[in-house]
Amino acid sequence: MNRAIRLRLECTRYPHWGRHSGIGQFAPRLDPTRFRYKVHAASDSDDDLPLPIPGLRARLRERVQRGGMGWYKLSDLAAELRAFGACLSGRADIVHFLDGEHSGQYLPQWLGKKHRIKLVASYHQPADLLPELVPQAVAARFDRIVVVSPAQRPYFEAFMPAERIVTILHGIDTDFFAPGPQRSSDGVFRCITSGHWLRDWPTIVRVAEQLRDRSDIEFHIVTNRETGLEHLPNARFHRNVSDEQLRLIYQGSDALFLPLTESTANNTLLEGIACGLPAIATDLPSVRAYVSDRCAMLCAAGDADALIAAIERLKSDVTLRSAMSAAARSRAEELSWARISREYENLYQSLVD
Repeated sequence: MNRAIRLRLECTRYPHWGRHSGIGQFAPRLDPTRFRYKVHAASDSDDDLPLPIPGLRARLRERVQRGGMGWYKLSDLAAELRAFGACLSGRADIVHFLDGEHSGQYLPQWLGKKHRIKLVASYHQPADLLPELVPQAVAARFDRIVVVSPAQRPYFEAFMPAERIVTILHGIDTDFFAPGPQRSSDGVFRCITSGHWLRDWPTIVRVAEQLRDRSDIEFHIVTNRETGLEHLPNARFHRNVSDEQLRLIYQGSDALFLPLTESTANNTLLEGIACGLPAIATDLPSVRAYVSDRCAMLCAAGDADALIAAIERLKSDVTLRSAMSAAARSRAEELSWARISREYENLYQSLVD
């Protein structure tokens, strides 16, 4: 192709995401001489498809979810209709659904097998959740599947060729999320955890409860949800924070504290290591795809004692903490969007060559 490749990127607009979060961050870093892109963001609701007839919205919502996509909403249907129009009018060479769990249910069928437009879907949820969110018949129609963790591959390899599945790790804005000025120590070791989805709150509560009488250890929680930690004197809550405030909380912390029930890619993990924080997290295959023992202390799922031991070790060993901090930042730079965007360029180019 001797002109710029035209990309249409369909994504979900999450109200809680900041300007520097989300997989679509790679798009502005694509080579503008080779790629032209348009991003369309659908609301995570039914609002983008207004229907004047009473009751029609509920009936249509029920109908579209019969396909087995539990998170599919009428706004996703509206997004697919718009993408279909762009395809028919020749305004796209590739359509990429960045949130495949939410969308992409109908466009491959509408276009049919003879169309020349290439279709891609990215998936973000753990393998045990995918069957209820991503029917095999839907995923199999895409020209490429992008996964953000190698642990997701077996689900898709069970029903489609491995060469159509591409692993591209999630990236991070290392220009925005970066270590701050060295702060003077007040003797308090601050652990930060951010977000809510797939967090192991029962284990986090057990750890904080066992350390509740330690005035030299604090847990800083960035979430707008209930956690079970609200009654604890060593828990500090940060709600409705801006991007800049979130960065300051990371920069003012000593360690990222991230017990999880499951994971694929995790924005909090990437933001934390980009700010130079050693990670204390659950030992999961997907977590190990992003960090190693050089920058993270990984503990067995639900092991509160091991998590406490990791906190104590990092608190007491300043030399170790400094080395892990440098390794964390180094790993984040390997995952910068500037580097990850090259992998997307290779993917898109391979589809049109």
